[in-house]
Amino acid sequence: MKRIIFAICCLCSSSVFAATYTDGNTIAAVHLQNQFEQPANVTAQTKVILFSRSMKGGDIIKDALEKLGKDNQPADLVYVADISAMPSLISKFVAIPQMKDLPFAIALDTEGKQTADFPAKDDQATLIRLDNFNITAIEYFDSVASLTKAL
Repeated sequence: MKRIIFAICCLCSSSVFAATYTDGNTIAAVHLQNQFEQPANVTAQTKVILFSRSMKGGDIIKDALEKLGKDNQPADLVYVADISAMPSLISKFVAIPQMKDLPFAIALDTEGKQTADFPAKDDQATLIRLDNFNITAIEYFDSVASLTKAL
């Protein structure tokens, strides 16, 4: 009997930790720093979050934002990248210095805590549409062309 209770508790606790945001959820405010060590926040005014957890997803977002150009990017957009899986030496001495050459800011989650519930698919970019922290839509993109069109 103790084993059955233990197994049920384990299953229930793992499903709690696996929860991600879905349409209709309200997200918490996000307070991070960008590649220039300046505040980069998701606020009530944010309407679009571009999110990447993988290198491929990040490349899709980077290329789409570069293709749009700085003047054509939505002002209420925040690009958030979870780089917690990247070794700290690589992020500090290689990746972040390279990000400083980009014409847009990237809110960097170096610990993975603030973006743990953000939805993501392998090798895809995530677009989250918001209305005052309420998620109105979540879309996934595997190409620069489709993401650029959506923006």
